[in-house]
Amino acid sequence: MPEDRTPSHPADAAPADVPFGPELGHRTVTHACITTFGCLTGDHARMHFDRSFASGSEGRGTIAHGLLSAAWSLGALTLHAPERLGVGDPAASLAGYSIRFRRPVHEGDRFALRLRETNRMATEGLGAGSGPHTDFELVDQRGEVTCSGRVSVARDELGAPSPPPLLEIGSPRRPPTADILYADDMLERGPRGESLGRTLGEADVVAWTGFTGELDPAYLNAEFAARRRAGGRIVPPMLVFCLGFGDFLRDLLRFRMPDSGFAGHVGDAWRQLAPVRPGDTIRTRYAAVSVTPTRSRPGRAIVEFALQSLDQRDSIVQDGRVAMMMSVRPR
Repeated sequence: MPEDRTPSHPADAAPADVPFGPELGHRTVTHACITTFGCLTGDHARMHFDRSFASGSEGRGTIAHGLLSAAWSLGALTLHAPERLGVGDPAASLAGYSIRFRRPVHEGDRFALRLRETNRMATEGLGAGSGPHTDFELVDQRGEVTCSGRVSVARDELGAPSPPPLLEIGSPRRPPTADILYADDMLERGPRGESLGRTLGEADVVAWTGFTGELDPAYLNAEFAARRRAGGRIVPPMLVFCLGFGDFLRDLLRFRMPDSGFAGHVGDAWRQLAPVRPGDTIRTRYAAVSVTPTRSRPGRAIVEFALQSLDQRDSIVQDGRVAMMMSVRPR
């Protein structure tokens, strides 16, 4: 894996001479936005809600969820470049997504998206013939890039991608009462398990699409969705991933870690394997799968966690990866 690069994120975004387009989808991150996102996804990590805990913010307020930027990126594309996501095409659907976080976004910061076409897939395992593929970056009010990523669309005639093997989790691990866990410990002693599950309903879909701007008829229009292969409305894949991340993160933060329990969220990637419909019950399986020391940040390592979302039929509907930067054990 290349140095300090998000696992499963393609190495190159696009040819260097292809510029990004103009800014789209301007939004300001408010405390209400952060609170709402936490409520929608179950990510109630302290740094997003406790101003005194958000160290290093220099009075700029709490730190926004990284996945808030991810969710808003798809909202901005849906509203301002719907053709890049196949919005309105009954044979098109989101196939994969990846994002790398570069700097924190704070309460009061502004969000804007820039995009460009690419011929590279968002993540591995999407299969030949998928597309279009779109690179994007998010910039703040200072013009600084806060994150960058890629999204891929696939058409129904390509068929569903092959699912991976079911993630082996063994016996769920309980947090140790006294030990502090470092990156080195995550494979053998870190969190792994399966969430209790959540049934996704109409309220989840309507609240998510209204908040993010993902106003895709595949999620909201029953007549349109009936013409799709899924045979009806589906749940936004990004919502499925964010809920799975919330399941994983709640367990991770029960373990004692250095730096006051802080683990840096570096990036994510997922591919959609099957549609999730309103009324489905989704469970998340998660476990650490790799630890890679970084050369640019001595004393740190990238820990990659696998996330799999399963429905009530035990089918893997989404396969994801989360990259966290953590402290290594002092030598």
